[in-house]
Amino acid sequence: METNHTNQNRFFAGAARFLIPLALGVILGAFLYSRFAGTRTQRPPSTIAAHSEGSTDPVATPNVVQISAESQRDVGIAVEAAANRSLQEILSATGVVSEDPGRVAHIRPLARGLIEKAFAGLGDRVSAGDPLVEYDNIELGVAIGEFLSAKAAQQQSLTDLEVKKNILDRSREMLRAGALARTTYDLREAEYKDAEAKTVAARATAERIEEQIHRYGWTDQDLANLPAKQGHSITHSILKAPFSGVITSFHVVEGEVVEPSTDLLAITDMSSLWVLADVYEKDLANVQPGKVVQVRVASYPGRVFQGRINYVADTIDPKTRTAKARCLVQNSSGLLKLEMFATVEIRMDPTSPVLAVPDSSIQQIEGRSVVFVRTSETKFQKREVQTGIASGGYTEIRSGLRAGEPVAASGSFVVKTAFLKNLIGEKE
Repeated sequence: METNHTNQNRFFAGAARFLIPLALGVILGAFLYSRFAGTRTQRPPSTIAAHSEGSTDPVATPNVVQISAESQRDVGIAVEAAANRSLQEILSATGVVSEDPGRVAHIRPLARGLIEKAFAGLGDRVSAGDPLVEYDNIELGVAIGEFLSAKAAQQQSLTDLEVKKNILDRSREMLRAGALARTTYDLREAEYKDAEAKTVAARATAERIEEQIHRYGWTDQDLANLPAKQGHSITHSILKAPFSGVITSFHVVEGEVVEPSTDLLAITDMSSLWVLADVYEKDLANVQPGKVVQVRVASYPGRVFQGRINYVADTIDPKTRTAKARCLVQNSSGLLKLEMFATVEIRMDPTSPVLAVPDSSIQQIEGRSVVFVRTSETKFQKREVQTGIASGGYTEIRSGLRAGEPVAASGSFVVKTAFLKNLIGEKE
């Protein structure tokens, strides 16, 4: 009896191990079915619907997305009619910012000397007349010595001339009174003319040396104060900036002996620079001196620097097949730096009228350019187009569209998104 009871317990335990998982599976399956079936049958209707080619809807129009007028207003969809316009194509070329050689001053000593002091350094901005370098001008010392000697000789000649003039005047009176022989008078007259010639020569020598000293930077006032100048500083010369600019090269070492051929420093006027653009051989017909250009650099996104082409090279680089176009660019702001890479935009001559739509109308789907043409108050049809040049916010349409057809301009990306969303929904 006890054995039968044990067998019954084992039977019920085995059945439970089989029935319980089966029941759980049935319950889970029923839940999943109700979940997904309910979701599929209770999908709310959308206000935006699209139809693509191959749709089974008997009233569907191929490649059309439907958007209610209210939704268009909410998302800011606006249309603009395709129209004929004259577009101005822009040629883009790469370039490098460079100094204008005519605005670079190379400062050299005017004579052999010893560097005493530098008043500025590399990168400093200087104004016209600012002191740059002071040096002991050896040749200036020699010239000053010669000038003082020449002035003394000139003064002596003037004194001698005055004496000879007085003697000649008295001799003339004596000659009239018969108290002096004619030959003696002639001799004294010759002596006066000789003294007069020596005075002229002495003055010319002094003026020549004075002019030489002026070349070392001395003024007339400096020469007038020369007797008061004393000591070693009398031979010091100061080189000054010829115009305002930036010191872009600097080779000044205090205590160094320099020659007239030594480049001490260079000052560059940065208010006007060159941009040397590389223009491909095929584009040279559209690049002539006098054309206005716009220059952009990566350092200042959105900033445009105005310029003008003033020279196109007569030779082509055989490796790159490009020619240099020299653009004169104003840089009063000082933002452009030498050796910056730049993009030069050259406006070509306007085209004859072509069919064009706003740039914002052009969208890309599967690598093709499309626009959305509004065919009714609530419907937009996708239309593949072939585009051409773009300029001034408009793009040329070469095929796929007719003049006067209204296309989605602002908000066209929203139309594209709605079209793709509903197209994917149809394929599910």
